[in-house]
Amino acid sequence: MEKITIKDIARLAGVSVATVSYIINGKHEDRYTPDTKRKVLQIVNLYNFRPSRLAQSFALSKSRNVIVLTGKHDSVLQKAESYDFLRLFCKTFEKLGYNLILRTHLENTRIDMADAIICVGMEENKFRRLAQENYVPLLSVDGKINDELFFQIYQDFAFVLQEGEKKYGKNNFTLALVDMYNETLKEQIGALSENIVFVNDNNVRELPKGNLVVVHSSLKNVCGFGNSEMLFVPANTQARVDAILDCFNQATERVQGISHTVTVK
Repeated sequence: MEKITIKDIARLAGVSVATVSYIINGKHEDRYTPDTKRKVLQIVNLYNFRPSRLAQSFALSKSRNVIVLTGKHDSVLQKAESYDFLRLFCKTFEKLGYNLILRTHLENTRIDMADAIICVGMEENKFRRLAQENYVPLLSVDGKINDELFFQIYQDFAFVLQEGEKKYGKNNFTLALVDMYNETLKEQIGALSENIVFVNDNNVRELPKGNLVVVHSSLKNVCGFGNSEMLFVPANTQARVDAILDCFNQATERVQGISHTVTVK
């Protein structure tokens, strides 16, 4: 793969080569905005732009620390899903020697002591505000970000619907999902089918009768796995954690020329 150049950085950031040069060398700060500086430095970080002393310092500053950022869930269902995911996630990363730092709030906080920040189920606007303050890689798990600069990993819901059709037939079942904070992903999922409902603590007992497909273990437990009219296609699997790990490795090694959106079956 060809080495990225200052012209590539300028093209990706939508600015001139001169502006990129000013930013990476810390000169003429009156000629660009703080937002432009953040964007350029994020791209420099992502692609490990070697001519820059700043990029070299990024590559050498591996701490083995990983920030895992989850929301302050009010919903019992959301808390249960978060704990179920973290149990499997932490087990995998800790075996590889990473120090995991679990946080529920980092917005507008600059993080310098971690190799990456992994955001779980975060709203897009909060993710972007956090990205503005940080140059370490940010990954979004269970959250859609309309920017291919960032890695984003979530379940393949089209595949889940296909599994439901195999068992029950087309339009003959309901896909029930624990409600989510990331409205961008929620809208993308909702556009796949009219037979999708998002469940919270208040309406969990009001699920439609008949064939039901679920991906969250908390809903499986509430509705009863022994129910012959239920199909469980688990979201929290080792394959999902492995996909996150793969994206994490690519992000921290600044691998170029790959898709940053990963869906897991």
